[in-house]
This record gives sequence, C-alpha cells and structure tokens, in this order.
Amino acid sequence: MAIQSGQNVKLSIKEESAYGTAPAGNYSVIPFKSVSLSLAKTNHESAVITGDREVQDVIMGAHSVTGDISFDLSNQPAYVEGLRAIVGDDALSGGVMNIGLVRQSYSIQQAFVDLASVNDNVHKYVGMEYNTFSMTVPADGLVECTFGLIGSTMTTENAEFDGTEADYTDANNPYHSSDVAITLGGSSTAIITDLSLNIDNGLATTNKVGSNLAQQGGIGKCRVTGSLTAHFDTTAGAAQLEKFVANTKEAIVVTCGSGSTGISFTMAEVVYTTGAVEVGGEGLVSVSMEFTAIYKDSNNTSALVIDTDLS
Repeated sequence: MAIQSGQNVKLSIKEESAYGTAPAGNYSVIPFKSVSLSLAKTNHESAVITGDREVQDVIMGAHSVTGDISFDLSNQPAYVEGLRAIVGDDALSGGVMNIGLVRQSYSIQQAFVDLASVNDNVHKYVGMEYNTFSMTVPADGLVECTFGLIGSTMTTENAEFDGTEADYTDANNPYHSSDVAITLGGSSTAIITDLSLNIDNGLATTNKVGSNLAQQGGIGKCRVTGSLTAHFDTTAGAAQLEKFVANTKEAIVVTCGSGSTGISFTMAEVVYTTGAVEVGGEGLVSVSMEFTAIYKDSNNTSALVIDTDLS
C-alpha cells in the first residue's frame, strides 16, 4: 500500500479562457513549500419531523474553493504570473506591472504522484483567482510569500497534464534577506529588522439558481498595506516615528536581488497609520509602524509598481 508523501506532490497551473472551464494542454509547474487548497460545500440539514427524533438528511449545496500557496520568493515564471494576476495588469511591459482592471482565472492541478496507480489521484481546481498576497522580509532568513486563492469547484481526475518543467529556473535561488534593499523616502539609513507587505483584492464568488457551482463574483479595491520594524536610534529611528506623528507621506521601495533575476516593489506614497515605541526589557528598543500605500496623484503613479526585470 502506497502512502502519499508531501515531497511527491506536484502543483501545475494554466490560465482559463472561460471562467470555471479547465483548458487542455500543458500546465506550468508551481514550486511551493505548502499548499492548502480545499473544496467546501454548504450543508443544509433537512428539517423534516417524523416522530422518531432522527435527522432525515443533509443536503449538500453551493461549492467553493479556498486555500493558500506558500513559497520562498525568487524570480520564477509561476510567481511572476501570480503577481500579475494579483495586481490585475495583463500588459507586463518590460517586466513592469501596475494595479489594473484585468481579471484572470486559472485551473490548478494537484497531482499526488505516489498514488499514480490509483484512480482520482489528481485534484483539479477551476475558476481559481488570486485574491491575496503576503510577503515577509526577516532580519535573517528567506523572503517568505503566500498567495491566497478562491475558486469555483474541484473535481478528481485519473491522470495529470504534465507541467512544463522548463517554466522553473533552478538557477534562480530564493532571495535571502541579505539580498534585499529597502529605502524609506529615498534613504537607506533606517536599520530595519523586518518588513511585511500585503495585497488584498476583496474577491468573492457568488451563486445562482440552477447550479451549485460558484460563479465569478465581485472584486474590491486593490489594497496594499504593510508594516515595518526599525531600531529606535538617533540616526533614523526617531525620525521615522515622527513621520507618523506629523502625517508625513513618503515612498517605500523593496528591492530583491538585481539584474534580470531581481524583483522590486515600489510604493510611491505611503501613509503611516500607526507608530509605536515599546520597551519590552533591557534589549534594543524598536519602533513599529504600519502603512497603507496610496495612489500618488501628483505624478499619476500606481499605489504599487512591481518590476520583475531590473536589468
């Protein structure tokens, strides 16, 4: 009896031409650390009373799919495609993407390779959309990211469409925090010990009479938020807190790597929404701040610009 190993699970993806309809052809591999995609159905218990205190039935209703794909950030085609879908930019001019209006849906296959001899060993998710993105840059460690997805439904298949392995570039290693440069207002003097960036599209599915499959629903604004922690020092830490106190807006740029394998995240104008200095003991004191990126009206710049080719 074969028991599935997590090491031998393959994720692959392909953009749909029609929402909820799985396309044929080769799918591209998604490198991942963990995945939690799952199908859910609403449950409707029958209220019929028959005098014997028995539950007569539970009727399964509307389908929905939710879950996360976590990975260490590097310049890989699957990650670039996810970022493009998150911001809604279909152009990708010169590797640059802005917040846009384009919505893409995808089919994702999860193949359990150890169970290849068993029927229904592939889970196929359709109508999948990228809803959220989170990135964490620690003081010492890899840049960790997560895509949050929602979708229509899942079916089981007896075989997978092989992913195109050429879509994974083995030489493009994940970024370590030492490969990251962060500037606040054009300056790199602040000693930043961690930074997080989050994108939320407010996506939702909807339902209709005559089908239990989720339909493509609404989309909200693309909200870009984050937080940072810096040492509270005489050079920049105290000045950073003052930006919250005085409501001073500035740009934040996060650059991972360099050249054709680098990725940068530019927020031309952020508003610091919180700022706090907490003393938790005899160690170093830090200032913690949260921010929201906004559209810079003075030069018509998107709240977030992602560049996937820094050459």
